Amino acid sequence: MKFYTSFQITPENCLNNRAINYGDGVFETIFVCGKAMPLWKLHWQRLESSLRRLQIAAIDECTALNKILSLVNDNDRYIAKLVVFRDDTKRGYGSQSDKANFYITLTPYLKTTIDESLTISSVTLSKQKILAGIKHLNRLEQVMAAQELNNRKYNDALMCDKDGYVIETINKNIVFIKNEQLYTPQLDGSGVYGVALRWLQLQANKSEYKLNWKKIEITSLSQYHGMMVCNSIVGFKSIINIDNNIHFKSTSAIAEKIKLHWQEYMKSP
Repeated sequence: MKFYTSFQITPENCLNNRAINYGDGVFETIFVCGKAMPLWKLHWQRLESSLRRLQIAAIDECTALNKILSLVNDNDRYIAKLVVFRDDTKRGYGSQSDKANFYITLTPYLKTTIDESLTISSVTLSKQKILAGIKHLNRLEQVMAAQELNNRKYNDALMCDKDGYVIETINKNIVFIKNEQLYTPQLDGSGVYGVALRWLQLQANKSEYKLNWKKIEITSLSQYHGMMVCNSIVGFKSIINIDNNIHFKSTSAIAEKIKLHWQEYMKSP
């Protein structure tokens, strides 16, 4: 692993920082291919918006970008994690600081196999409009949902809010397909508005298909013909069943079109 920190690594800065103690920050997980990051603009837009929500000042984009690029080798693939948090080492939840610190980790990209089946997690997502949509550092719900899958045949699970509405999987957004139209769960109370989903929204705005945001009850899934999950690392993957109970078509014209557009975009300079 390679890394960079914007702060001096001292016991005080490491042990008292607000990322570790309070989750007072956000992060982006970025696919890097050589010196290219095709989704950088979308990651940065979300990062700036998220920091505004948390009342943390933005870091300099050129600095962050150049620091990531300085860690990579030409033609190799990586996953970069950019973590930005409030710069304050004083004790207590409250802080008068809006300044930011950040660190970057860079690990080799390892292609993983995405199962075509999901289960439903017993862990429900809390509702909090202040945090909905942003990729903040408080991820205990996802940790507990992932722990639940230990020693099971599934590597991902559908997660709902306490009212029984589908939100996302442990680490991906969801797109349902019905009559060649796209539907994705509303994220106004819970969940992360992922970069891959944002990319799809922008594609839909200039294509013949439309991405519909909808409250989707867990009991209504059988009415959809297809299902995909997506994030910025794995792209778009089709799901064929949930708990071997709810079944979806393995492919469709619109799903294949989206996957092709994604592959072309990720290969673009």
